[in-house]
Amino acid sequence: MADGARPALGLSIGATNLAAVTPDHALTRKPVVTLYRQRPPEVGIPSENPRLDEPGLVITDFVDRVGDRVGIVAADGSVHRSEALVADGLRALAYATTGGRALPDNVAVTYPAHWAPTAVDALGGAVSRVSEWSHQATPVTLIPDAAAALFAVRANPGIPARGTVAVCDFGGSGTSITLVDAGADYQPLGPTVRHHDFSGDLIDQSLLSYVMSEMPATGSFDPSATAAIGSLTRLRAACRGAKERLSATTATTLAEEVPGLRGEIRLTRNELEETIRGSLAGVLGVLEESLRRNATGLVAIVTFGGGATIPAVTTSLSGRFGVPVITTPRPQLTAAIGGALRAARGPADVSATTLTPAAPPAPLVPAPEPTPVEEFQDVPAAAPVSAMQPALAWSEAQDESRVMPAVSPGSGSGSGYTAARPQMKFEHEERPEPERKASPLPWYRLPAVIIISTIVAVLLVGTAVAIGLTSHGSKGTKSPGVNTTPRSSAPATTESPSPEPPPASTPEPAPTSQAPAPPPQTQAPAPVQTTQAPPPTTEAPPPVTTQPPVTTQPPVTTQPPVTTAPPVPQIPQLPGPANPNPPAPPAIPQLPQIPGLPQIPGIGHVPKVG
Repeated sequence: MADGARPALGLSIGATNLAAVTPDHALTRKPVVTLYRQRPPEVGIPSENPRLDEPGLVITDFVDRVGDRVGIVAADGSVHRSEALVADGLRALAYATTGGRALPDNVAVTYPAHWAPTAVDALGGAVSRVSEWSHQATPVTLIPDAAAALFAVRANPGIPARGTVAVCDFGGSGTSITLVDAGADYQPLGPTVRHHDFSGDLIDQSLLSYVMSEMPATGSFDPSATAAIGSLTRLRAACRGAKERLSATTATTLAEEVPGLRGEIRLTRNELEETIRGSLAGVLGVLEESLRRNATGLVAIVTFGGGATIPAVTTSLSGRFGVPVITTPRPQLTAAIGGALRAARGPADVSATTLTPAAPPAPLVPAPEPTPVEEFQDVPAAAPVSAMQPALAWSEAQDESRVMPAVSPGSGSGSGYTAARPQMKFEHEERPEPERKASPLPWYRLPAVIIISTIVAVLLVGTAVAIGLTSHGSKGTKSPGVNTTPRSSAPATTESPSPEPPPASTPEPAPTSQAPAPPPQTQAPAPVQTTQAPPPTTEAPPPVTTQPPVTTQPPVTTQPPVTTAPPVPQIPQLPGPANPNPPAPPAIPQLPQIPGLPQIPGIGHVPKVG
């Protein structure tokens, strides 16, 4: 132990094992307590505890009942509280670890992370009533085993300082999964998820069933017989030992004597992996569902517990999620090692669970010191704690020197680097916005476009109005020409303007060719306006009332050249056909020009018509 080191003791509670770790020793025992009347209780089974040399009151299966209001009834009818039995077992284990010497002042106890708060409170009360720990200046510290495992892997081999880390406890009665955010001082992202379908006990049972199925059917061994109960118990223990050996070797044998069976039973690692394939797939599914529910990116998986020693567990997790699977050389002691590390720091050092990142961002860690990570059940000590740590047999280096760099590239400060990239993207998106604001420059061209479009619209409207007026005027001129034939003769005498425009004689062929419609379209504005000037005098007052708006329009009145357009002579042409109308009676005499018709037979009936 290094000079100035603080002696510490770490204790862990498990359904199948109780573990204790000191700087120079580690020990595991089965959670079996033997009570004596004349001496303190002992923990473990006879094969692992030589002090069980006399009969006593043996009690088992009390770990999972901590916090239960109903006590455990022993063989003699006495009732015992489960948390009190756990406290007695921890005390006996602590003395066994120290060899009967005085216990260290700094003690930490780790409990299953899936325990309810009532169970944790009950355990804390029972531990505080132990005489060795009730009068200490430094009370016993309670830590979840998931947080203690983070302490241990931080010391060796190291964990990422940013991202989501999944802490998986492969215990004897089930598997617990806890997700923590490394960038937020390893705070849990949610409650611990408990999966009961993959456990050490179930693996032992599956392996026992497989071994029994491989036994020869000709043997005299009958598993259903009462006498076979003891043999099955020994065979199951042999299967548990074979499971542990297959974690280090590829094949082993069961040398346990079974009635009616001679020889050895050979087991391989492949056979073990085949028996646990289905239940292990269930664990992977639960972890995947937890990650999907929290919508976080996984950077590492920390495994501890007895089941973490199985190679198939590590390979399946790594192959399924593609991230490093981190564990300690002895996963069954990981929680106790982490508890010893926490106890060595002392209760005043709340940064124990603030697993500091690598050296570059280390100065940023002291900022969140007021926020402790784990839920400790101790009272802060008033005296300062030395910064030096004990030189533990399983961890000689300082914790800070074992931290791995972040898995993700381009790590920056302690703040979440995932949030920095979106900000940069937003900046790139914001930069084009000023350019879009400059896009209103084309609005300066809009006045010209509006003016041009307005002029075109006015011209189109004027043209449409002119066409409408010409069509209306033409219809109006025809009606007065027919109704007032004498008036048309009066203007005929005043057709002095006709000689004024000599070119007027050129458009006359147009009416002769019966194309008066095209000329009105080309010279529509002028004829309508000039021709309508005389008609108001001849026509009814309504046209005269319509003329003032026409005369008020300067463009209409200021087109003198258009007034001399050929349509003026076209108006006399309208009476031209009207002039034949009076001579219509003379036109009847011209009918005699068809005297040749009588030459055709049957035309003689024409005189009858006349």
